[in-house]
Amino acid sequence: MSLRLLRNYHRAIRTSGICFQKTAACRVCDFDLWRRFLRFLYGSPPTTILDMSNAMVKACATIGDNGGMESDLQPHVDAAATYRRAVMFDLAEEFEIGFFLSYYRNFSIPHIAQVLAQTGEVHARPSKRSMDTAIVMYELIEDGFDGARGRAMVDLLNRVHKGIRGTNDDFLYVLTTLLVVPIRFCDTHGRRRTTAAERQAATDFYAELAKRMRIGHPFASYEVAARFLDDYEEQHSAPSDAGAGLMASTMSLFRDRLPRPLAPLAAPVLSTLFDDCRLSRSLGLPVPNQVMRIGVNLGLRARAAQLRRRPPRTQSRFTPGKAGRGVYPSGYSLRELGPRRRAN
Repeated sequence: MSLRLLRNYHRAIRTSGICFQKTAACRVCDFDLWRRFLRFLYGSPPTTILDMSNAMVKACATIGDNGGMESDLQPHVDAAATYRRAVMFDLAEEFEIGFFLSYYRNFSIPHIAQVLAQTGEVHARPSKRSMDTAIVMYELIEDGFDGARGRAMVDLLNRVHKGIRGTNDDFLYVLTTLLVVPIRFCDTHGRRRTTAAERQAATDFYAELAKRMRIGHPFASYEVAARFLDDYEEQHSAPSDAGAGLMASTMSLFRDRLPRPLAPLAAPVLSTLFDDCRLSRSLGLPVPNQVMRIGVNLGLRARAAQLRRRPPRTQSRFTPGKAGRGVYPSGYSLRELGPRRRAN
């Protein structure tokens, strides 16, 4: 295929809004779209289509909006685009809940909970702390590691965590909760299970983030990361005063997300979503009874069926600068994110 034809097709999908990479120079377009286009154009067998589409995706990395040539595609750009598609479009609602659950999970590790409690942010401004955590990750997923906003988020993460006590495994565990917990929620309660490609893309995304945060020994596969999370929690998860205090300060965040009739049941509903008795005990949550489990799981199944009936999302779940609801009712600037002060 000629470079001119590639450029024309690239320009057409950007104009139509089908392209999912919202950067000044589109680096990666939807893989399935490329393959459908090639099948239509050439009628090639799948193996040939795959080889050609991979070459075209690499070529697309060199094409800016002005048709100029740029640097070759890097592996983390490929992973970031695939992961972004899953988080912002295909499984957006499921990932949102999964990220929320991963936030609480850190409270179950006594020494991590102690560090979080000592900073004072979670107790003093629980809504802002939770919202900022979500926004930082969504900004990074939306813009990628090499965009201006993405680089600013990596700088913020490094600045906030500078001087915080913890081992490499502690920091790796926190990143692994963001990787594993949302995917497990998608696979158990989502409209569909994640694909192997999506799980590997997520793993590669957090491996790149670990590299940029100078966290050693990131994982090469999702399965290894999941085993690490389970082993780490089996070794370290336990009840603590710090963890109970953090849960008490933040439970209102989960309660506010529930339909009003379910608000008084926030603690057992959250415990059911974790689906882990040891974790519930570590967080000071009641272990849900069978009736609660059945009710929550039926509700999640109905929700998944409803999501399957919806047409595919064409707009990203996240709009930079516009998220934040009650914390940032008029939107936010990147300077507003992060702690206002650091406790000694």
